[in-house]
Amino acid sequence: MDLSHTADHVLAGSRALFAFETASIYVRERHGGAMVCQRARAESEAAREARRLESAEDLPGRVLRTGRASSQLTVTDEDRGPNLQESTLAAIAAPIIGGGGRVLGVITVESNDRSRYTNDDLEILMSYSRAAAPSIERALLYAENVSGRRSTSELEVARQVMSGLLPSEAPRLDGFDIAAVIEPAYEVGGDYYDYIPLGSDRWAVAMADVSGKGAPAALVVAAMRATLYTLAKRELALRAILQRANEFIHASTGPKAKYVTLFYLVLDAQARRFIYINAGHLPPIVLRKNGHVELLRSGGFPLGFFDNPRYFEQFVQLDSGDLLCLYTDGITEATNAEDEDYGRGRLLDILKEHQGAAAAEVCRTVLSDVRRFSGGAPKDDATVLVIRAL
Repeated sequence: MDLSHTADHVLAGSRALFAFETASIYVRERHGGAMVCQRARAESEAAREARRLESAEDLPGRVLRTGRASSQLTVTDEDRGPNLQESTLAAIAAPIIGGGGRVLGVITVESNDRSRYTNDDLEILMSYSRAAAPSIERALLYAENVSGRRSTSELEVARQVMSGLLPSEAPRLDGFDIAAVIEPAYEVGGDYYDYIPLGSDRWAVAMADVSGKGAPAALVVAAMRATLYTLAKRELALRAILQRANEFIHASTGPKAKYVTLFYLVLDAQARRFIYINAGHLPPIVLRKNGHVELLRSGGFPLGFFDNPRYFEQFVQLDSGDLLCLYTDGITEATNAEDEDYGRGRLLDILKEHQGAAAAEVCRTVLSDVRRFSGGAPKDDATVLVIRAL
């Protein structure tokens, strides 16, 4: 929930996308139009400053005023302005837009090489800024709470912003029925799922579970979402996406390391198949129309465990009547009064019984059965995502 820590995460993630000498995040102060630089990070060494954004019509000031991304692919002494480094020869900047379209701040990337950036780099920075904005906004809201400017509790503030990280609706694809449901054990938790459009009837689908619960886990979820979204949009190979995401989690969670289990797939709706990697997540279930069951285990270690693990992809074909179910341990490890686990067997029984039902109904039925079994709400975050081939 710390703003400086969040800015560190965002800037650390940008290193996987850009070569730069300096990257800065300026966050708007609520009183007046001034900005405070939360972090400036050099490529060769971490350089941390607490400098204000001066009122000027240079690149960061212009982006703050207009709320529109901009670039200076060639920076001269005349148009450098007070907010860019003296050695900067090229720079790109994107606004950080919060809820309701409010400009929260600016992220700026600077280089001493005047041919370093292109307009494509600016597009990538815009996507990264959009993905990172919810975590920055949550940290801002929390800072206001601590300073007495908000009466809402820490976890409630986090919950409100975290709700914006999850998809508002599932993709509508010809030949498929997709739905998901999540029930956190606390106001916020470590479960996460997402749908990422890739174009040409291709969608990335992700489900992750961060170790731990509450606000610390939610912070990693927000950083994970920003990183994964940006990498997916770059159309990298799946193993490259997982390797870079692992590098980010491993480098940025610090000595009190958290780890992330992740199941990541790219669905080709026209070909009716998907490619996936399972990074230590509970194996999703493929329930075939004829009742045959497959568990999707291929992949590698959870993100953050090791510095440079290897990941392996696998293909799966989905035919009409087949069902794919992704879930977290809040489902299978829910316990009853006798301390028995709900288990994969009971989940599979529900899937078989309702295989022909709509995806949303299957998800609701699974959660309802888990509540019935455990005698109330799950004690851990519980998430189910279902993809039916029609």
